[in-house]
Amino acid sequence: MVKTALVGQLALAALADKGLYGYYGDLRCYEGHGGTPLDDADTPMYATMSQCEDHCDGTSNCVAFSWHGISYRLPGNCYFRSAINVSECEVGSSHSGWYTFYQVAPPKLKDNIMYHLFEPKYTGLANKDAGDFKGDAGFIFGTFSKFEKTNPEASMEHNVIEMSEVDVTGWDTYEECNAPGATGMFTCPSDQSSYCCTTHDPANHSHNIPANHTRSQLPGLEVSKMTLGSLFGFGGFWYSFPEESQNVTWTERLKRRIAGKCLGDAWRTAAGGCDQCGESLDSCVADCIKAVLCVNGSTQQLETVWDKVFADPNECPDVPLPSKEQPFTADFDVLHSDGRTEVSPSAALVV
Repeated sequence: MVKTALVGQLALAALADKGLYGYYGDLRCYEGHGGTPLDDADTPMYATMSQCEDHCDGTSNCVAFSWHGISYRLPGNCYFRSAINVSECEVGSSHSGWYTFYQVAPPKLKDNIMYHLFEPKYTGLANKDAGDFKGDAGFIFGTFSKFEKTNPEASMEHNVIEMSEVDVTGWDTYEECNAPGATGMFTCPSDQSSYCCTTHDPANHSHNIPANHTRSQLPGLEVSKMTLGSLFGFGGFWYSFPEESQNVTWTERLKRRIAGKCLGDAWRTAAGGCDQCGESLDSCVADCIKAVLCVNGSTQQLETVWDKVFADPNECPDVPLPSKEQPFTADFDVLHSDGRTEVSPSAALVV
């Protein structure tokens, strides 16, 4: 049974006139089973998930909908709800085809803490994506593997994780920003000097087109699509940051830069060592960590270790920035590329 608090009259998130929606896979909410129909007839609307979101945004008292179909890229039947109680909804099999979407409020505009896993040769959020704890953890566990040439960000063993504090003036449409060398669904030529950011093609949502950034463009926001699983409730947020509007509509303060392997090893130790797995931080280790630290839909133990390694430079030392021309000082012990360590009482980063 999915365990969560009542999801009822949630505030509509104003994001470029479009709401934000969390979702549960394999969950159906209907009359008598955790879902209050928007009207007595409860007539379904045959539409794509995105079209159902738009309809709910424009309909008074609509806070959620249950959708049933074959593929999220194709239309299905959408049932709108004025309230849902997830703990009373019907949980289906992994092939049930049911999803329940619910409105969530956007994150605050100031002092947002977010994270990004990438190759050590990069730093900063310009033209990159990031996530809050749950959003980034979902991505990490969805890509927990050895280094892959086609997915340079996937490796916990070879990459670093930066923790940043970000202020924004508002939120707009999220962009997928991928590292040079990425191939497959998202492609970025390996000879690119910076990440490739794309948006959905308005004429074909199954296709992406290059993003066109402006000086006044707001950073992007969406609910994470790679979660730890429906048992864990809301999957967290993903963010995107146009380089051209840095220090205009968004600012970044880098707080920590640690080795992904240090975090992965800390999780592994907390999970008892995962002796049944090999030495590499691979999917076996990821499954072991989740089995021990993510129990009954709770990520508290997982997050406790996460917070500890980012709070304590003795637990996970700071990794030097990729360029000596980018001075790094912060309110913790700083490890310089020449091996010197100093303590700085105030935070300041030039990127």
